[in-house]
Amino acid sequence: MPRLKKKGASNLDTLPNVVMVEPTRNTKNRKRNQKDPIELSPDQQELVDIKNSLGLRHQDYAILLGIGLPRLSSYTYGRTASVPADVMKTARQLLAENAEATRLLKEKFNRPMSEILQEWENSLGTSSDAELAGLIGVVTMTINRWRKNETKPDLSALNRYDRIVNLVANNIKQLGSR
Repeated sequence: MPRLKKKGASNLDTLPNVVMVEPTRNTKNRKRNQKDPIELSPDQQELVDIKNSLGLRHQDYAILLGIGLPRLSSYTYGRTASVPADVMKTARQLLAENAEATRLLKEKFNRPMSEILQEWENSLGTSSDAELAGLIGVVTMTINRWRKNETKPDLSALNRYDRIVNLVANNIKQLGSR
């Protein structure tokens, strides 16, 4: 063990030599981590197309198909070779049964988000972003972005928020008539 010198004397001679090395970048891992577009099988692509046509979130689609989210992800992100016939049958049946309802939803919400917000505010009798945000379960900043038409929720979320607004508005009307 090196002996320490008296106070005020230099201890530099007792320290080990340290060599600074320029950090290197691992380009192998960078290339490996980049997302290359994956070629999907015809069934996998059809599964994705049906989800998009119905305007469903991944989680909701998995539930409707009766499979787990990881399993659906493995199909839609090309991590498996094929999609089982029973899953494809269920997906096609969902599309057939819900195509008209989805078309109507898309038509209803195919307008600027600021207009949809105005409709919700009229229905609820509020003009407060904070109150509206609290009622539908989002943050005020989200309402602000919607009002500026910067963002818009996906179709299933829009439908969910619309149902919440209608439910709350109906409850307000019922309380007011008592």
